[in-house]
Amino acid sequence: MNQYPPFPGRGFGYGPALRVQEHVGNTPLQWATFALVLLIVLTLGALVIARLSAGRPRRSTVKMRRGGGPDALEVLRMRFASGQMSREDYVQAVSDLTVDAPTQPQPPVEG
Repeated sequence: MNQYPPFPGRGFGYGPALRVQEHVGNTPLQWATFALVLLIVLTLGALVIARLSAGRPRRSTVKMRRGGGPDALEVLRMRFASGQMSREDYVQAVSDLTVDAPTQPQPPVEG
């Protein structure tokens, strides 16, 4: 008789009672791991697509001061360049903004 049968469980060898239970489905931990990996891959894919579709980030043409607001001289330059104000108004506004303001009030001039 053949001691090495072609099919396990027949003839000599392991019988049906000693056969290792076959793996039928996935465990809940495997499903949770699969779902987490799928979520990460989809999120990264969405971020890459969003980054590529946005193009280059647009920079503001108005310079911002440290306090958060735009610089007044830069706003004046932009308004003058776009034609919203005349040259005389621009020159007057620039001179008003660049003159050093007195730190202490000046005493009234006696006449």
